[in-house]
Amino acid sequence: MTRDNDEFGRACPILHSTPLLFQRYSIHMNWKRIAFGKWSWKRPFYTLASVYVVLAIFIWVMADGMIFQPPGTAYPENRTGFTSLGEGENEVAIFYLPAGPGMPTLLWSHGNAQNLASVKPALESFHIRGFGVISYDYPGYGESSGKPNEEGCYQNINKTYQYLTQEAGVAPNDIILVGHSVGSGPTCWLAAREKHRATVLISPFLSAFRSATWIPLFPGDRFPNYKTIKKFGTPLLVIHGEEDEAIPFSNGKALFELSTAAEKTFLPVPDAGHNNLFVRGDFDLASLILALIKK
Repeated sequence: MTRDNDEFGRACPILHSTPLLFQRYSIHMNWKRIAFGKWSWKRPFYTLASVYVVLAIFIWVMADGMIFQPPGTAYPENRTGFTSLGEGENEVAIFYLPAGPGMPTLLWSHGNAQNLASVKPALESFHIRGFGVISYDYPGYGESSGKPNEEGCYQNINKTYQYLTQEAGVAPNDIILVGHSVGSGPTCWLAAREKHRATVLISPFLSAFRSATWIPLFPGDRFPNYKTIKKFGTPLLVIHGEEDEAIPFSNGKALFELSTAAEKTFLPVPDAGHNNLFVRGDFDLASLILALIKK
């Protein structure tokens, strides 16, 4: 009988393998349950929550690398106007040309892909017209030490302001804060803390993250201009290109509307994007600034 069963088993191997097949099938099903869980109406919400957490962590870790893009532009051999504040890990590179008699000084915070060498020609054009100009590089930009981050930008603009008022002897009432693009962040931060004559924001954002999401969607946002804009009331000029592909036009308009300044001007620039604002714009910034402070 045993032999007959063995022969029958050899003739029908599927019967002998049946327990093994069930075992493999059971393992396969358990693996799916472990990986994907038992289906329920809650699963899509768990999936969305998991995706959000992963995305939030990724953005939080990578944010500074996406916001700050230091150019490789070297400073010119002619070092007129260039100097530095502090030394070592606290060094801040600045460019400063003093004002002519009776003229204000612009404290300029540049864009995320610029440095002092990039903005030097523009600053010199203002100086030719009598303005004093001072700008600084963010941490990790140009010859400023450190790594680019929000707090470092705040520290560097504060050091520049203190140098301008305490060492260069420029009165706060003669200082106009100018922030371009990401430079609107440290500019609004300083404007909410220190005395100054007026503020100019060029292509500003509500905040770094809200330039992409509009609403506050992720934690760890940088440069919350939508909050700091409410903390100072000096004369304000906001300029924004209507076709801005990097920071939506709506950001500049909303920021202007959030401002509590009694004297404020919003200048939309038709057909202008983020990088061709001054080319497409039919305006003279120097004249607009002088008009702003004479109101």
